[in-house]
Amino acid sequence: MAEKPAVTAHGYCTNTAPVPGTVRTVNAKNTGPKFFHLRGRRYGECPCGKELSLTERDNLRRHKPPQE
Repeated sequence: MAEKPAVTAHGYCTNTAPVPGTVRTVNAKNTGPKFFHLRGRRYGECPCGKELSLTERDNLRRHKPPQE
């Protein structure tokens, strides 16, 4: 298993690059207007084990790693 990224003093993960090959685009067009905000949103996985949405520059958002 890969080395987990470092965590800041406030408990946030320091990694911003998603794991290559895990980036996916959510197309929620068929789910109706309630989930329209999900359409075209890109998600990626962090080496810490969390999956979250990406910013415009394909960086991971600030997040806390999952609790063990």
